[in-house]
Amino acid sequence: MNLRSKSVLEAAVKEYIRSGKPVSSRLLEKAYDFGAKEATIRNELNLLTQEGFLSQLHTSGGRVPTDKGYQMFVASTLENVVESKKILEGHYGMLAGDLRAGKLKEFVGAFSDEMKLLGVSKKEKEKEAHKSGLKELIEHLDVATKKEMSEVVSDFELLDRRIEEVREKIFNTLRLPQVFIGKSPITKSKNLSVVMDSFNIKDGKVLVAVIGPKRMDYDKTLKVFKNLKDELK
Repeated sequence: MNLRSKSVLEAAVKEYIRSGKPVSSRLLEKAYDFGAKEATIRNELNLLTQEGFLSQLHTSGGRVPTDKGYQMFVASTLENVVESKKILEGHYGMLAGDLRAGKLKEFVGAFSDEMKLLGVSKKEKEKEAHKSGLKELIEHLDVATKKEMSEVVSDFELLDRRIEEVREKIFNTLRLPQVFIGKSPITKSKNLSVVMDSFNIKDGKVLVAVIGPKRMDYDKTLKVFKNLKDELK
């Protein structure tokens, strides 16, 4: 993918995450400086759609990211976050303090409040996971049917079991935050995204995960995970 195509894709995904509305070439031409006319940007959107990074529900409508488009965007975002220095100011030291001390109930409540999404935390040697923020998750979801909502609720109810089923993989192989668009090792709904990582604390390892809509703020989420990792060093 050439640089302009990548820039147009990243801008389209950012705008969709921000607004939740299909993104047009006119909007991108006004909001970003690509050094190109609207017709050129429209051609880029057409190519990105043909290659499966974007989809277009109506012939004359805007574009929305596909899972492939989100994955490309997340890979670029993660690379930028990993290479950067400490980047967020705030009370992340307090969050890391609760995590370091193994106060997972307190941690996951504050963590979920900060992210406005479903937070999950589980010690490696414990079977029960701590969860908070189901209401926030549901409020941010883009679901159209009762079946889709039922799948999300089922994912919430089965989290403990699914985390236990992949416990060894989670705690022994994670080195960087892992981002799953759609289905993940711990969720099955196609409408969710999961970001998770494992951290070393005083009495072992702990899993931390955020579960939200595909349209979550990946930049902020990955920066929070990086801050936690930095604070725990």
